[in-house]
Amino acid sequence: MPTPLTSNAVVLRTTPFSDTSLIVRLFTEDFGKVSVIAKGARRPKQAAVSILQPPNHVAVWYSFKEGRDIQTLTKSEFVERYTGLSTQLAKGAAAMLIVEMLDRAVHDSDPHPILFRLITSTLRQVDQTEGDVTVLMNFYQLHLAKQLGFGAQLSSCGRCGRPMKEALFEPNTGTLLCPRCRSAEGIRLGRNALDYLQRLAATHISELSALELDRNTNKEVGNFLLNHLYYHVDGMTNLKSIKFWKQVSTT
Repeated sequence: MPTPLTSNAVVLRTTPFSDTSLIVRLFTEDFGKVSVIAKGARRPKQAAVSILQPPNHVAVWYSFKEGRDIQTLTKSEFVERYTGLSTQLAKGAAAMLIVEMLDRAVHDSDPHPILFRLITSTLRQVDQTEGDVTVLMNFYQLHLAKQLGFGAQLSSCGRCGRPMKEALFEPNTGTLLCPRCRSAEGIRLGRNALDYLQRLAATHISELSALELDRNTNKEVGNFLLNHLYYHVDGMTNLKSIKFWKQVSTT
């Protein structure tokens, strides 16, 4: 017999199913990634079709049955409304990249409360900020890797262990190396970029506005963070939303 479950969740993706229903992929606070069917959600005048859209923060009720890949949604409602995401293209693009990265990174039915707090806090800040959201994307990618168990070693060389003032990321080994150990090819992190990443790792998300980033440093940092995730997280390559994010974040 199905078990009724409830949890807060972030909507990761929706797919039309039949003429009236939706398949919804959720990252729930209590049960990890779950797919549900929202029967009748696409019918006219149904509020669920607007509630069950990425990257909404919602509460869901569903019937769970062991062995089913797709559970049955019974109710949904907003927890937070991210109304500010529609005010700037960059904010909307960042939000969609945030949820797609998480969708690619986590497995089904694997709860991770800290990751849930990370994504909801980041989406909230993206929604509310009036300035550039690039620093929030950098923060999210850096801490996403950390919570997945692949945090970057930013202070010492991954080969010799010496302290680093600048570094090179080797995409073929996923390692940050000092100038003595680095190979001829890789992604350079100059003194400013490495210092910025170290400060980013130690700064609370609510205080990120204090971090300044020039265009060249931003390029180095963004290139490193993305390739660090590409190497360490299976399925992170070929992100559908990355091209649009890169276009609007550099305009």
